[in-house]
Amino acid sequence: MLENKNILLGITGGIAAYKVCSLIRLYKKAGANVRVVVTPNALKFVTKLTLQTLSNNEVYVEQFDIDEYKPEHIALTEADIFVIAPATANTIGKIANGICDNLLSTTACAFNKQFLIAPAMNNNMWENKFVQENIRKLEENGYNILYPSEGFLACGTNAVGRMREPEEIFEKTVELLSEHGQKLKGKKILITAGGTREKIDPVRYITNNSSGKMGIALANNAAKMGADVTLVSTFGVNGNFKNIVTETAREMEKAVKENISEQDGVIMAAAVSDYRVENYSEQKIKKGVGVNVGLSDGLKLNLVTNPDILKDISLMHTKAKIIGFCAESENLIENAKTKIKNKGCDYIVANDISRKDIGFNSNENEVYIIDKNLNINHIEKDTKENIAKKILENIFE
Repeated sequence: MLENKNILLGITGGIAAYKVCSLIRLYKKAGANVRVVVTPNALKFVTKLTLQTLSNNEVYVEQFDIDEYKPEHIALTEADIFVIAPATANTIGKIANGICDNLLSTTACAFNKQFLIAPAMNNNMWENKFVQENIRKLEENGYNILYPSEGFLACGTNAVGRMREPEEIFEKTVELLSEHGQKLKGKKILITAGGTREKIDPVRYITNNSSGKMGIALANNAAKMGADVTLVSTFGVNGNFKNIVTETAREMEKAVKENISEQDGVIMAAAVSDYRVENYSEQKIKKGVGVNVGLSDGLKLNLVTNPDILKDISLMHTKAKIIGFCAESENLIENAKTKIKNKGCDYIVANDISRKDIGFNSNENEVYIIDKNLNINHIEKDTKENIAKKILENIFE
């Protein structure tokens, strides 16, 4: 199942480290090449000799060991997946915040392929709001988290915090590396994310409330599913995909149209400003001064319509499936149906921005996928990561 796959296995200092010996044997039996990197504290629970014997490879501990003239944290990144089990709260926090103070955390910072993290810790630590925030941060950036289960913990309590069993970690690894887990392999998908900004003067601009989380979740999931992804976003994003950063609607239009010919799908998840200022001021507009000022000292701006990127690319008749997003505060389904007719795209993904528990700036969403024949597929409330995966599975099935 894992023939010719290279697995980098990270082990941190938790009691569950002893179970990883069984995981290594499962990987090896399935044909994988396993290299192991550990934190110094991990070796208090399982010996280096045991790990070397089971993996048939050197076990890496020290930050500046050199192998084949490469710094170790770079040489170790030549793997298909980085599995960290058990992952302590300490290591999760380091990875989520870019801290590189040992070989494992430094390697994680340099690794740009798939991650699978299996946390294990005391239930109070797991429920700590900062630990949960770090987990959310990792998920939002494309990391696969195999959530701990409920069971008897080393501290003597029966609660959530127990590392998932080696067999479960093995099965998840196989899923992520298999053709089944690579449903979009060979596909090229362009995704937009974020809210565009239209400048008024050097210090002011018009924008909207989009956080870009949905578009980033789509990009991360499409990449994990094997697609060659181009993300056109209004801010820089690190991920296993090409990232083009734009600011205005016209800049985004240019980037999309320049890259659309080779795409199998274009997902317009960005919130594109409908209007821009007609006459941008090169100098900061002073309060109460100039021709733009009315009798009540209020600033008057002339706005002009921005290009309708979704409609324009739908009329280009490329091979790409064109997917738009529809953020509505009322009459969600009716407005979404009208939009797909007017835009001419293949699908519209509609969500209700009047709700406080989903949508803009939230980590969760609930959407309706409507195709050009007005068929509706409802995806119930879930994390944006899971929603993104379901959208991709529905549209590119």
